Amino acid sequence: MLILADPLAYMTAKAHGLTEECESILEATGLTEDQIKLPSIGAPLSTPRVVVSTYKANWPTKATSQSFFEKALLGQVEGLSLEDETTAETNGFGFDEGEEAVTKQNGNLIEGIDEDDAAGWDMGDDIIPEVESEFVNVDSTDGGIGSSEAELWARNSPLAADHVAGGSFESAMQLLNRQVGAVNFAPLKPRFMTIFEASRTYLPASPGLPPLINYVRRTLEETDPHKVLPYIPDDLESIAANYLQKGYDSVRTNKLEDGAVIFKNMLHALLVNVVSSPSEVSEAKKLISSASEYSVAITVELGRRALGSSDEVSKSPEKLKKSLELSAYFTIPKLEVPHRQLALMSAMKLAYTNKNFSSALSFANRILANGGGAKVLEQVRYISVLDII
Repeated sequence: MLILADPLAYMTAKAHGLTEECESILEATGLTEDQIKLPSIGAPLSTPRVVVSTYKANWPTKATSQSFFEKALLGQVEGLSLEDETTAETNGFGFDEGEEAVTKQNGNLIEGIDEDDAAGWDMGDDIIPEVESEFVNVDSTDGGIGSSEAELWARNSPLAADHVAGGSFESAMQLLNRQVGAVNFAPLKPRFMTIFEASRTYLPASPGLPPLINYVRRTLEETDPHKVLPYIPDDLESIAANYLQKGYDSVRTNKLEDGAVIFKNMLHALLVNVVSSPSEVSEAKKLISSASEYSVAITVELGRRALGSSDEVSKSPEKLKKSLELSAYFTIPKLEVPHRQLALMSAMKLAYTNKNFSSALSFANRILANGGGAKVLEQVRYISVLDII
């Protein structure tokens, strides 16, 4: 009878070159080597390499001695007595502790002093340490002994970004919920992790030990622990230079799917960020307004394109009506003038193609009011003249 463990045992023995073990397993199972089909067997696992050769180190050891019972069992009974005094102990490095060793007998700390000898000494009441007025409460907002700088960041700031940098994600989410009404934090997870990782560096330590953490501050000249704050990546300048410009390029090149992702990430970066002056507050409001307007506009246009191709839409009156409505909605958000002209041109052509001349004329007049290139204006004037005729 073939036991389930026999094939595994045979393969293991075969892989390690244990011929005798293979023969014994075959004999126990009643099989021959010709009757067995083995898969390709790789090289056996090598022994893990020793990272730190601690066994070569000359560690100090404590001197050992045999107890009374060990000596009695070995037959060394000469001179043994239960009343033998214990020899002076060593401190593990071969040095005698000498007079510093204190023995305890009958519950007393010092040999030779009992309760009767100390009866005439009036020691007064028990010593109870008084509570100082400047007692440090670890639950308070002040940093106590052992507080890391990351904890100080969360205590020193009411901003969610600083709490995220300190690793206090729960308090950061509570702040966002109270300040902006955020309830779904799953989209903010990449932003949280970016801030947390950018606010500290790691220096490898000795093998087997965790790395040394260095906290990165944005208040470089600050020495007061109650005012230190962490570094927050993607400030307003970098957001305007990277996110906003890339979003504009995606709209200009008609890559709206990429633009939707860029502007959402921009809103997430602005939501969990910090500002240090009134001018930065105004700039942040402008960036938030631009990102939200473009996000709405791109979502509307992508929804119109999801209805299908122009041929499919023209065959369905319901889809055609929805397409004309969404194209008109696409012109409402406050986009930059070149991008607004693109939205108006798209809506004008769609309305004109489906003989909705009144809406086409309205879009054409808005294009003329915004101005633009000569070719575009000539085409718009042509449509306006046809509508008037």
